[in-house]
Amino acid sequence: MYVLFTWTHGTFNFEPGVTPDDEVETVSLDPQGLMLEGARRVDEWALIAKKIPTFEIVFSIVQWDLVEAERSLTDDQRTLVSLIDGARDVQALVAASNLSEFTVGKSLYGLLNAGYITRAGVRARMQPVQQTDDKVTEHRNLGIAFYKTGMYEEAAREFRRVDSLRKDDSAAAFYLGLVALRQQRWVSAVREFERHAQQGVPRAGVYVNLAYAYERMGDITQAQAAMRKALDHGGRGDPIVQTNAAALAIAIHDYEAADLALASAKTLWGTRLPPPAWYHYAGLCAALTNDLERAIAILTEAVNTYPGHAVLWNNLALAYEAHGDLDEALRVVERGLVEDSTLPQLHRNFADCLQSNGRFDEASAAYRRVQALDV
Repeated sequence: MYVLFTWTHGTFNFEPGVTPDDEVETVSLDPQGLMLEGARRVDEWALIAKKIPTFEIVFSIVQWDLVEAERSLTDDQRTLVSLIDGARDVQALVAASNLSEFTVGKSLYGLLNAGYITRAGVRARMQPVQQTDDKVTEHRNLGIAFYKTGMYEEAAREFRRVDSLRKDDSAAAFYLGLVALRQQRWVSAVREFERHAQQGVPRAGVYVNLAYAYERMGDITQAQAAMRKALDHGGRGDPIVQTNAAALAIAIHDYEAADLALASAKTLWGTRLPPPAWYHYAGLCAALTNDLERAIAILTEAVNTYPGHAVLWNNLALAYEAHGDLDEALRVVERGLVEDSTLPQLHRNFADCLQSNGRFDEASAAYRRVQALDV
């Protein structure tokens, strides 16, 4: 318990109501006394650390009158004196003496102040490969868990620890890039994905992420180059990569290339239904090329397939509005609001439809809701 008081960082998990198994022996302790003693030891350890900042320090005995000195030593100090040989470091003394780290540190501190021992050097302690591997795995798994639960700062911290233990760990660079994307730090995302691509066998998905980061930075040339690499590294046969290629093509107004990529993606899915993202970009591409009837057909299929996706309802309403069918646009946007009443785009589109239909008071109220949601 006292060791816990010296920890300055770490992670923990607390589950209320969980107790040890019945066969585990438990001890009743006074928490107030425990905390007071722990605080005292922390203060004392701060002084010890000034003399013994690392457990890799090696000490040697100073020539002195052993008989006279023995009278002033504690039992713990006598044990350590018999073990100090100019070769063992502090960690080795802890292991050989069977004393706690605090007791060894406190005893050595007293011997140093009395002039009975002196610092002989610092041992370079090589960390065992297996221990390093275990630590890397531990931090990597923890980082992935944090990332999946949306705890991005914590995830980044764990993957930076992986980086410090193993410089060429490609998973660390990849997930640090993903965290940077989530946090909209585009320059950092580019740096990490580029580093990942250099460390191992690059995958199409890495270059897709890289293309997106470059696009958000406004560097379209680099974004296109990254997307070409994604396609060249297996992406031509991947419908997800083809859909992302279409999204980039739409962003740079290359609607012909977008249409080709979307058609390729749908072919690659075969009998499987495309995901909502494909319908979103396919409908958008049709609308932007003024093929509104095709856009309406695509998005109608989309909302029938994925009725819970409010953005698709919003897109369909916009297509109907652009087509001049305001009543149908209003009906569709109202249906979208049933699915998600928190989406500002839906309320804005709803307000536009009301205003176009001459329902100005209702439109004003809808615009006020848009302002409240945007805040």
